[in-house]
Amino acid sequence: MHWGIWQVFIHTSLLTVSKTNLLVDIGNSNISWKIDDCYNSVNIKNFQVNTIPQHQISAIACVANHELVQHFSNPTIIKPKPYKDLIFDYNLEQLGVDRFLGIVAGYDKYPEQDFMLVDIGTFVTIDSVQNKRHISGSIAPGLYQLQACKTFVGDDSQRSWKIGTENMLRDTIEKRCEAFNGNILITGGGCKMFDIEKYEYHQNLVITGLEVINGK
Repeated sequence: MHWGIWQVFIHTSLLTVSKTNLLVDIGNSNISWKIDDCYNSVNIKNFQVNTIPQHQISAIACVANHELVQHFSNPTIIKPKPYKDLIFDYNLEQLGVDRFLGIVAGYDKYPEQDFMLVDIGTFVTIDSVQNKRHISGSIAPGLYQLQACKTFVGDDSQRSWKIGTENMLRDTIEKRCEAFNGNILITGGGCKMFDIEKYEYHQNLVITGLEVINGK
């Protein structure tokens, strides 16, 4: 290969490597990341630094466990900010970055349609966008938080409590979904307790939002 062409090839290759961007979602219970088309998610308790893929820079959404940021290269910490022509019915300094990025992901998919985002994780958050306006959502305890707030003596009572909390949370979310006239996006690790086939399921809308604002 001609030396001049070889120099261009090396420069282009190094430039591509230097832009290798790891997208990271650090939540209350799980840490997830994506690089190229490879996605991984683990419980915070099981997280091991040596499992992080090689990368040059990282874009991080962090709502908890902030000490984990130090393990990622050249991190950019994403914060909520004005986005396109969306009007936020919320103080952006108080809006969780996970909710913000979920809204960005939903708006990227449905820029001209109303949608509601339901994130079922450690907490359950519900946000909607109607006529390009973000409607202040709700935050509620997730299933495990609900179940942990009370213990009973005896397996039967404890089993009834487990069933009751599941039914209460599921019924509440489904009632909100049925009352909404628009697209419904469901995400989060607690989706298994719901009939998600009725709705539009997304593995991780925080990562999708990171992809959107990073131009991927």
